[in-house]
Amino acid sequence: MGLFDSWRRKKKHVQPARVRGREIMTTGPAVKEPEKAPPVEALPPEQQGELVNLVAEYERLYQRREELQAERSDLTARLDNGELTALEFRKELMSRIQEAAIVSEKLKETASRLTAMGYKGVLH
Repeated sequence: MGLFDSWRRKKKHVQPARVRGREIMTTGPAVKEPEKAPPVEALPPEQQGELVNLVAEYERLYQRREELQAERSDLTARLDNGELTALEFRKELMSRIQEAAIVSEKLKETASRLTAMGYKGVLH
C-alpha cells in the first residue's frame, strides 16, 4: 500500500439488511390442481383398445432402442477388429443414429399419449 491509498484502508460502512414482513392475501387456492385423468377401467372399450395398442407400441419401440444400442457397440467392435473401414463405420453409424433419433421421438410421443390417457403403468 502506498502513502496515498487511504481510500483502500477506510472501512466500508455496511448497513444491516432490513427485513420487512409482507402480508399475503389470498382469496382462493393459489395453485390450481391439474385435472386427473380418469382411471383406465373407466375408459370406454375403444379407448381401452387404443391404450393396449399404445402400450404394445411403446414396448416395441423400447426393445428397438435396446437393439440399436447393441448394434452400435457391435459396429464399434467390428471397427476395432479391422472388419470395417472408417468410412463404412461412419456410414453405418450415421444410419443407426438417424433411426435411433426417430425411435426416440416416437417413444416420447407414445409415452406422452399414454400419460395423457391416464396410464400409470411402469414406463421404462
